[in-house]
Amino acid sequence: MGRFRDDGELLRRAGIVTADGQPTVAGLLALGAHPQQWFPRYAIQAAVEPRDSDPPAVRARNQITITGAIPRMLDEAMAWARRSFDTTISTSPSGAVRDVPDYPLDAFRELVANALVHRDLDRWSAGYAVEIRVRRDRLVIDNPGGLYGITVDRLGKDPFTSARNARLVSICQYARSPLEGARVIEALATGIPTVTAALERAGLPPAHYVDSGIRFTVVLHRSLSPSRPTPVNRTESVVYEALGGGSRTVAELEAMLGLSGPNIRRALRALRASGLVQLSGGRGRPTTYRITLS
Repeated sequence: MGRFRDDGELLRRAGIVTADGQPTVAGLLALGAHPQQWFPRYAIQAAVEPRDSDPPAVRARNQITITGAIPRMLDEAMAWARRSFDTTISTSPSGAVRDVPDYPLDAFRELVANALVHRDLDRWSAGYAVEIRVRRDRLVIDNPGGLYGITVDRLGKDPFTSARNARLVSICQYARSPLEGARVIEALATGIPTVTAALERAGLPPAHYVDSGIRFTVVLHRSLSPSRPTPVNRTESVVYEALGGGSRTVAELEAMLGLSGPNIRRALRALRASGLVQLSGGRGRPTTYRITLS
């Protein structure tokens, strides 16, 4: 029967079950029927920002909570993106007329797959889901846990993989998505280059990556804005991208980013001075900060 005597030994050797036959966390997340029975927030929360024409009571569009094993969640995330991304009708050089989504789907798939297999699985992160938000001018994908074994400036440049959850990555190398029949990941360090190439083909700016230590955020922009200022240091960049998920108070930013209040306030002052962030609240309402729309 090959290297292993039977399926039971294969499952144990692959780290899918323990010696006494109980599923491991990695095995459950990759192949379980409904891992959220034990890990309710190991899921994807996705939503689209309201349109300008929506009444004030509208908080979001196409909101969805995606559950199941990782291969199924990846398929469901792709189906949601096809429903939720705005599209344009374009003619190719061959004369074919096609619907073109705002963000390339192959780049989106790589980023979501990375978020699912590289998210932090420690106890502190059990209350956080992978978050996907379509804003008016950008797409934000956010997952708990910073980069592991690599820095932002080396993403897509170093020809090796670095896995926080090595066993989960190993299983997902061979797991297939139920609808597409595709591998979840290939684990060959080609994901970020694939994202970069897809964005370049689509005429979009490069992805913006932010590692805050306890959270990793990817931002895709719909178009280039050469005249728009950008955050000038790491703290400003981390605070700015944290606001990509919506309005936040200083206290919420402290809890989310693990930075001190004075450092956050200093970054917010600089971001407001650059016109990137605006303040709201006062008169009995909590003071919140949000990104200024382009």
